[in-house]
Amino acid sequence: MNRRQEEDRADDYASAPTLRGRGWTDAMVRDLLGEPDTTRRNPVYRAASPMRLWLRARVEHVEQSDTFARRRRQAEARSKSGTAAAQRKREQLIAQVEAEPVPVPQLPLSQIRRDAIAHFNARGALRDHGDRATEDSDPDFLDRITVNYLRHELSDYEARLTGLFGQVGRAEATTVVREQVYDAIADTYPDLAMECDRQADERQRNQAGAGH
Repeated sequence: MNRRQEEDRADDYASAPTLRGRGWTDAMVRDLLGEPDTTRRNPVYRAASPMRLWLRARVEHVEQSDTFARRRRQAEARSKSGTAAAQRKREQLIAQVEAEPVPVPQLPLSQIRRDAIAHFNARGALRDHGDRATEDSDPDFLDRITVNYLRHELSDYEARLTGLFGQVGRAEATTVVREQVYDAIADTYPDLAMECDRQADERQRNQAGAGH
């Protein structure tokens, strides 16, 4: 069989992805079409399972039936219901996160900065590389590690992110939590507000770039 004949023959069949694009669910395929009429080796991933194929003429015949129309309406209704339910869960999670207080300890900034330096150096020692921080280090650098220390070690930021795992709306809620923590740090330590804004803006730019 030449290539043209193979292509013509392939047009006689519909694959599982093709059926999904036509509105079929896996349950509909199982109940209304049954086992595939033939199988074929996957042309892209040779080691993958064989492609399941159903005769297009048989597919089109079933699609004209009242049973198919009813099952498709039911599937679409379930899809819409699931989407609406997911949106409600997402909104509920965001509202819950926004209502939670963000505790940040009120201590002398000089003390927080010393603790941040010690924490940074301890982490560097564990990694066995990197420059050590001192109170004479670049002020912008000290602001950065101080904000990081407050966010990760002296707030409930990490615990709140862990609590979001597996929940619908996690990505949006994570953004809200992060913004809340930055705002709380900036409100408690005004001298760190500029660094909080810088980190928040950087995070936002990185997220926007990842979305493209």
